[in-house]
Amino acid sequence: MQASWIGERLAPFDAYVVASVVPGGFEAYARVLHPSDEPLHGGDRVVRWAEVAAWSGLPLRPGSQFHSIALPRVRPGGEAPWTGQGPGRGSLYPPDAMILAEILRDWTTTPQQCWFCVWDGYGWDHTVYLTASDGATEAEPSAGRRPDPVPAAVRGGSRVELPNRDYLLYSGPVEAALATVGISGGYQVANLWWPQDRAWFVATEIDLAWTYVGGPAGLIGQLLAETRIEALPAAPDGELGGIEDWVTSRAEQTAGQLLSGGEATITTSRGTLRASLEPPGGLTTGMLLVQTVGDNGVTGSSSTRVSGRSEQDLREEISRRLARSIIELVGG
Repeated sequence: MQASWIGERLAPFDAYVVASVVPGGFEAYARVLHPSDEPLHGGDRVVRWAEVAAWSGLPLRPGSQFHSIALPRVRPGGEAPWTGQGPGRGSLYPPDAMILAEILRDWTTTPQQCWFCVWDGYGWDHTVYLTASDGATEAEPSAGRRPDPVPAAVRGGSRVELPNRDYLLYSGPVEAALATVGISGGYQVANLWWPQDRAWFVATEIDLAWTYVGGPAGLIGQLLAETRIEALPAAPDGELGGIEDWVTSRAEQTAGQLLSGGEATITTSRGTLRASLEPPGGLTTGMLLVQTVGDNGVTGSSSTRVSGRSEQDLREEISRRLARSIIELVGG
């Protein structure tokens, strides 16, 4: 099978490193950052991470998460350059994907024969066509419905099974990475793509706000120098994500306040978080309630069951949830 080699070169999924989503063994790697704001998702223009970093005064490092640059401890004087909930997760911005395809075409001997995987979890039933990997003819649409976007030969065939993710497979020229754009009115680019000669590999994990590319050093150097998209160097053993130390410290401090008083408030440069705790007791689990009000106008609330077997376990469980809620204030 065309994708059988991928799993053999992946690190364990729970290792949470770059090679957990993009195969190891390539000469070099890059991380293509999804825009923090763009027209397809309601923004009035494309806003890159570098512009957010310039606004906050925080450095954009190879390992930076979005909150690393978008959530300064002290609010800057100017207006924040992005308006939405931060970078889109799980898909390249289609115009960036077109640029990437243009570059990748010159770094393979098989640009007309590439393979693409789309996560089998988007629920795209009865919308538009994709091209079957084997050239099979799609079935006629049922009365009153538009055609299934995935051809019957692919829908009923074997899945590409990777750790924690199953995918549908199709093929085409390198530009076919955008074949899924427009399905159900969305802008989903293929999650995985590679050429027949395996010269490079592109991976967009559904939960991440960036896309990894592995390939020859010359290709990665060209991506990093490209001004039309935004990319940072990456390494196969680098962490997929991380939380800034000050966020972790603030969350741990607030967890202590919740355990002692039941309520606490966190005020940041980009919004406010209010939390309350119903601690577990006896055989019952507890409940952590969190309400957020972001400066981007986005509000949210969540309730999480907590059941630490010891006070330390409970403190750590609460801290992790609070840290995630702080980051979510900027869509990070």
